[in-house]
Amino acid sequence: MYPHVFIVIGPAGSGKTTIAQQTAQEHEAAYLDKDRVSGRFVEFALTATGHDPTDRESNDYYRDNLLPLEYETLMDVAGVNLRLGRSVVLDAPFGAYFGEADYLTRAAEDFQWPSSEITVIRVRVPQDVLRARLTRRGLERDQWKLAHWDDYWSVYGSLECAWSGVQFLDVNNEALLPVEGSELASGN
Repeated sequence: MYPHVFIVIGPAGSGKTTIAQQTAQEHEAAYLDKDRVSGRFVEFALTATGHDPTDRESNDYYRDNLLPLEYETLMDVAGVNLRLGRSVVLDAPFGAYFGEADYLTRAAEDFQWPSSEITVIRVRVPQDVLRARLTRRGLERDQWKLAHWDDYWSVYGSLECAWSGVQFLDVNNEALLPVEGSELASGN
């Protein structure tokens, strides 16, 4: 039996992390969150280069230099787990790569993934619910998103990706989520 790759996508505040963690637990898979894998290094690099460590959406330096490294690192760690026979759950927005139909095929080749079934779980939330969640949780990293909501939503609100060779599963996560510290938890 081949290991399974679950990729959980959705905008900030959609409940993506909760769904990803539930999926990892249910399938006894390694849970790989992009921010936990490389977030501290990215914040350090942004600060060291004179950039706001909480603003990634409008930062060209981040998008051109650090974002590709974050995803390469995530895919590399996934490959190691898959070669060990361990299914993985990847928790990251992936929005910068939605338009690249062969993105996952290339990543699997570049990072030596064994044959794996890939399921992309799209966590969908209506715009007004998402905005209310981001406002309610009050995180500094969400301030740019809220201040530039129309721009943010036009880019990050869509979960339409052109990836080939994957199964898509849509999850409507519209229910109100309680705030637990700085993360959201789902009652689903």
